[in-house]
Amino acid sequence: MIVCYIYFTRIIAILLKITMPFQWQWCYEFLVEVSTLIFFVLTGYKFRPASNNPYLQLPQDEEDVEMDEEGPSGSNETNSQRLLQKIKAHYM
Repeated sequence: MIVCYIYFTRIIAILLKITMPFQWQWCYEFLVEVSTLIFFVLTGYKFRPASNNPYLQLPQDEEDVEMDEEGPSGSNETNSQRLLQKIKAHYM
């Protein structure tokens, strides 16, 4: 898509500009602007956010909620041990 945009705006559009009569020179600018609009619309469409993006989901584990609720009132050693156990369980 990027290569097509570059070829069209740099080569094909310039060839059209050279071969067109003077009264049709505005067609060159029009074609370049329309191709730029199409390029950005297609880029936005291809990179739109997905509805089931795993990076945007919140954790649903009860252990996570319990650790968050304890906050600073729980001992730091207990929280760090729970976190270490969770990490080990995740990678094993």
